[in-house]
Amino acid sequence: MQDMVELLSRCVGDNHSILISSPTRMYPQTVQDSIPYVELLQLFSNDWLDISVIAMYFYETHNSQCAFFNPHHIKGDLCTKNSEGVQEHIIDMFMFHTNKTFFLAPYLANDHWTLIVICPSTERGYIIDSISREKDQHSYLLTSAIDEAFGFPFLWDMVNCKHQKNGWECGYMVIENMYEFVNTIQHDFPIKVCVLRWKGFATN
Repeated sequence: MQDMVELLSRCVGDNHSILISSPTRMYPQTVQDSIPYVELLQLFSNDWLDISVIAMYFYETHNSQCAFFNPHHIKGDLCTKNSEGVQEHIIDMFMFHTNKTFFLAPYLANDHWTLIVICPSTERGYIIDSISREKDQHSYLLTSAIDEAFGFPFLWDMVNCKHQKNGWECGYMVIENMYEFVNTIQHDFPIKVCVLRWKGFATN
């Protein structure tokens, strides 16, 4: 099976893909995305998850209390190369979803997926990383971009979560954690609303 996938990958390349669109009002503008057939083959044969496959998943978990950052706009290398663009996306999403409580960020950096959840009304952020040993918030470029976008430091928590046993499960664990948060945790999450100090912009 793997040999067949590699052969098809060389023949097909990225020329053939499945086109998908984001649900209405998920982002300020509708996002067109594509999932190359090669990525689906890699998923089925090698258990690899690509960013577009994860994006397709959380398109289908759209929920009234949660908004989702576009993983293409917050990748680790962009936090270095285009920090202003990352911050602009964060601000745009926050202003577009003023009725949302939680913002979920499937974050890809150095070929590793992490789920970062922020609750702007409480000025707190939660890092769910399946390889979190000896890490803190400074280990993630996105946390600094979030702090800079809002104009104040969030209080960051490293969540005690299940750790992966091998080197390939991180994408699946991000999906599992997103599913659990959207379907269970968010409904029982303690929320204490405070004044948001977003660069002088206050809301209740």
